[in-house]
Amino acid sequence: MTGRRSVGPHCIAWTLLLIFLLVGCAEDSSNSQVPAAAKKTKPPVKKEQAEVVSEPIEEEPQGFVYSSTGRRDPFEPLVQKGDRKQNTTIPLTPLQRFDLSQYRLQAVLIGKGAPRAMVGAPDGKTYILTPGIKIGKREGVVKEITRESVLIEEMHYDMVGAVTRKLATIEMPEQKSF
Repeated sequence: MTGRRSVGPHCIAWTLLLIFLLVGCAEDSSNSQVPAAAKKTKPPVKKEQAEVVSEPIEEEPQGFVYSSTGRRDPFEPLVQKGDRKQNTTIPLTPLQRFDLSQYRLQAVLIGKGAPRAMVGAPDGKTYILTPGIKIGKREGVVKEITRESVLIEEMHYDMVGAVTRKLATIEMPEQKSF
């Protein structure tokens, strides 16, 4: 082991650093060695040529060109919130503030005259229903009152804005015996 010396990691790092520096300098010197005669300067442009170039060139469209004439905007919703035609001069009744599923049928009175039903609203108030009274957010109208339920006709709007009438009921809850 007397004649051989091991190369340490510091020597390898210094050697690599020296190689990178030399390669980096060689690239810079190659760019600077371009003779000045090889670089060409552009001749000045004559005014006559400049006028010819400045005229607008009309290009014909290539491929498909989209025309939105007579088509709806694909990014607008099909049904707008303002599409419903409600008479804004008639104020909404307290019964039209809540959805039908929020009302609870408490009592039904059938006797002389028109049948009546008593419903409890989510705001804690009690209201008396007779046939023809408007109730619910979907322009519902009470059609019939029976011993077990109140039948209501509602207006439903689908995605294209068509109106359909559907029947909904508010039923009497089951009586629990003690």
